[in-house]
Amino acid sequence: MQYWTLIVDSLRESLDRKILWVMGGISLVVTLAMLCVGFEADAVTILFGKWRFETTLYNPETEFGRGSIAGIAVALMSNIVGKVGVMLALIATAGFFPTFMERGAIDVVLAKPISRPLLFLGKYFASLIFVLIAAILFVVPTFLVMGLWWRTWILGYLLTIPLLVLLFSYLYCISVWVAVAFRSTLSAALLSIGAWLVFFGVQLSSNVIELVPELRRNETIYNVSRVARWCVPKTEDIRFLAERWCRTTTAEEVFSSSEPPDMTGFLFRPEDLVRFERKRRSVSAVGTIGSSLGFEAIILIWAMWKFSREDF
Repeated sequence: MQYWTLIVDSLRESLDRKILWVMGGISLVVTLAMLCVGFEADAVTILFGKWRFETTLYNPETEFGRGSIAGIAVALMSNIVGKVGVMLALIATAGFFPTFMERGAIDVVLAKPISRPLLFLGKYFASLIFVLIAAILFVVPTFLVMGLWWRTWILGYLLTIPLLVLLFSYLYCISVWVAVAFRSTLSAALLSIGAWLVFFGVQLSSNVIELVPELRRNETIYNVSRVARWCVPKTEDIRFLAERWCRTTTAEEVFSSSEPPDMTGFLFRPEDLVRFERKRRSVSAVGTIGSSLGFEAIILIWAMWKFSREDF
């Protein structure tokens, strides 16, 4: 019963901050925008046929075309919910623990027969439900548009819902630790987003090293980048897992298609991009998620220890 109260309080707090309504509005806009796009055997249409672009790359009757359409959906999910949505969620939930730990609010909860570690975990997981709802609000409507309007049913796309919750949890543990340590909503929001930028920078550097042969051949740089990548939560692997489970068109298939992209002037060659994508898509889901959850568990245990020792 106490946990249900925590869940209801967290959802009520998020609704008061209007972030969930914002996410619902973004989902509605994206869904309507997707409805304005159509895919035919030999063309892509915009605004119900007002503009027509001749191409066979998005033919929903072929496996290649379905993979290309799935790639669009994953890109929307990754950039809109996986970046903008998660950032809004971090801002919305940054105040959950500082508000929860205020005098008067925490006293009422501590009066109930529940241990502090369980109280901490209950509040933490109740906050994740907010992100779960936001992910469902985006993924389910776009999944239905892909199936009913674009004629491309991709069941693997529904797996992006738990992936988005995982992505948020990797970052929210930092927010919670800062909130418990400093009881500051602003610090929790800024430092969790700052940590995300650091994680992204480490993984981006590793990706560039993998793509550029000159950097990859330097063993010192290559080994340092690999170690650094595995020491932080693999936020970028969420996208690669989604692409694999949704069976999006691979770079190798794109370059061997009838309309390959022009790579002239790029820092890396097509074969480097193909090799890089193969490696990233073949990464073990258990390994990347497990190591990221290991990092999260360490931060959470530390935060829970501090929370249990606080003098309220």
